[in-house]
Amino acid sequence: MTEPPAPEGDGPAPEGDRPPLGEGGPVRPEEGDGLAGGQVTERVRRRRLPRPHAGFWSHAVVAVVCLYLGGLLVQNLGAVPFGSSLAAIYPRFGGLDQTSLLVAWQDIEGNYVLRGVPASLGTQAGEAALVQALDSTYHDRFSAYFTKSQYQQFTAAVNQDRSGSIGIALEERCADATLCPSDQSPTELAVEDVLHGQPAERAGLRDGDVLVAVGGTQVSNLGSLNQQIDAVSGLIDGPAGTRVTLAVDRRGAQLSFTVTRANLQIPTVDSRMFGTVLDLQVTSFGEDTAQEAVAQLKRGLAAGATAVVLDLRGNGGGYVSAAVTLASQFLTRRGSEQDVVVRRGRMDLQGQPSSAQTVIHDQIQSGGLAPSIPLVVLVDGGTASASEIVTAALRDYHRATVVGETTFGKGSVQLDFPLPDGSDLHLTVEKWYGPDGESIDGTGITPAQVVPLPDPDDLFTLEAQSAEPSQDPQLQAALAIAGQGG
Repeated sequence: MTEPPAPEGDGPAPEGDRPPLGEGGPVRPEEGDGLAGGQVTERVRRRRLPRPHAGFWSHAVVAVVCLYLGGLLVQNLGAVPFGSSLAAIYPRFGGLDQTSLLVAWQDIEGNYVLRGVPASLGTQAGEAALVQALDSTYHDRFSAYFTKSQYQQFTAAVNQDRSGSIGIALEERCADATLCPSDQSPTELAVEDVLHGQPAERAGLRDGDVLVAVGGTQVSNLGSLNQQIDAVSGLIDGPAGTRVTLAVDRRGAQLSFTVTRANLQIPTVDSRMFGTVLDLQVTSFGEDTAQEAVAQLKRGLAAGATAVVLDLRGNGGGYVSAAVTLASQFLTRRGSEQDVVVRRGRMDLQGQPSSAQTVIHDQIQSGGLAPSIPLVVLVDGGTASASEIVTAALRDYHRATVVGETTFGKGSVQLDFPLPDGSDLHLTVEKWYGPDGESIDGTGITPAQVVPLPDPDDLFTLEAQSAEPSQDPQLQAALAIAGQGG
């Protein structure tokens, strides 16, 4: 899970503080908190993480260098705190011939057509290829390799932390910032998800503005749309306190806005009362999500809420401990109702749950604020990982009605193993199972009441500019059910 973000997103932590992500070696599920999520692309909220760029020469040497690096890691990482943990994955590959691997690298250094292939390139390529091997051999699409900068971006994204940002997302759109039909290709970059109370909104930017120029650089001169997005992101972001000017087209009017960049800490929880129904929106499971969700739930109940809609749409996951805490607010531990989730690790190569060498039960926490209040969980295809843990628990214990669309289907847990060069191995270490013993990996959770959202622009969200609540058919269905007692 992390991704997440935390993402996405992974194992629940015991009660107490979670060790900071990325410090002191790997964050182990029995010692701290892993991530459920982070590798899931959010289909609805359209947030974009910077995409890694794979260089030509990195691909050219990766097949050989990964073998060299595999031997080097096992040989040398025993000296660092997490070396033995990392080395533990290698018996799955049947052992390594370190001598041959070192000779292969020496052959590259001495004979490759280009002189001076840097060792840093070989290191990065090899580290990435180790994870690629897990995917190709064991169909693990969520283990990942992050460079140092990607790891920093990943952890920031899980916690909704954006440094030197203005609070927007960009999306490829067709003419007039409209969603493209299936038979058309996008032609322009539109401003979307303008966050409430952040620099872009304060300066006057609005959803649907078509980006024309950034700081005097014409967007159309930056290549293809993919190239434009990558280039524009670098032009918009910058040191906090500095300014950037964006020229946009708003329904034919040419406008210009100067925005002051800031270090944004975006809340992951928002809420609003609809009559006596509390709409509790959780966009990811970051470090502070559990505390904030409990606080907003408490305020809603004090304000007279008689039912809750828990909106997890577009929530790609995050810290499992936060998910366990949130689910526990609506559950009571009794009889056979004990666990929010069960995690199983170190299984045989066939992945049989009964073969797991580690089994961890993340129990329902005591003191839930709303163990009997009518509850609806709102989900969609972007609901993944840690948010699926919450959904599965509330569904399996018949505690909530699930409404919306089938969830993403990510039933695994990842932990981060920071490497000496600042990069990171984001490794799948467990599979998780709901209270009924079911794995939703690859299948997702189908709501009891399926309600499609034909137009993603009709999604209502509290964190950013969006459609009105009345335009959102999923939210309206959830409010109706909650108002009838769930």
